[in-house]
Amino acid sequence: MSSSSPSSSVLSALTVTGAAARIGDAQHCQAGGTIALSAALAAALAQATANVTLVEQPTDTMRAAALHMQTVMGQTRTTCLRLADQDADAITEFVALRERGQALRGYELLCDGPREVADMAIKAARAMQAFRAQVCERSRDDLEFALTLMCAAGLAAMQLLDSNLRIWPLPDLRARYEPHVARLVHDLDTLRPVKRIRV
Repeated sequence: MSSSSPSSSVLSALTVTGAAARIGDAQHCQAGGTIALSAALAAALAQATANVTLVEQPTDTMRAAALHMQTVMGQTRTTCLRLADQDADAITEFVALRERGQALRGYELLCDGPREVADMAIKAARAMQAFRAQVCERSRDDLEFALTLMCAAGLAAMQLLDSNLRIWPLPDLRARYEPHVARLVHDLDTLRPVKRIRV
């Protein structure tokens, strides 16, 4: 998928109100972009928990973990915003590929986005879980909120990929992506967001 230069038409460049209006008022469902934006917001919240930890007089171990979290969540946020923007162009590119007789490549294009978002969300969620032992008390609960949001985004991205395989039950497509779906289901099952904050 190609990325567009930042403009008012790019999903990530809109205000939150603008993005919600664009998604909610559209005559088609922008699931991929919505999921990727959700993952970016979850990463941003997790990044903030690292920022708070760094100003709370952390130990050397906490500081190192928080700096690592800042890097990982910053990268996650940037990638997910890029994927949200690419999703907006995916259908147009799919149609162009189909018209050139490359329909399978077009289907792969529409499957690669959610697979990448799901992989990114799982990686980020694992990093959040690892940070639990080092996050400062003031932002401990916020880290759990971010983790819950990221796990949900990963699940939704996997479901989108699974949906694509239901809509387009092509043998070549299923052969390529069914293993990814099975892996993602397994990896999502290893994540452990808390059910309650007061335990």
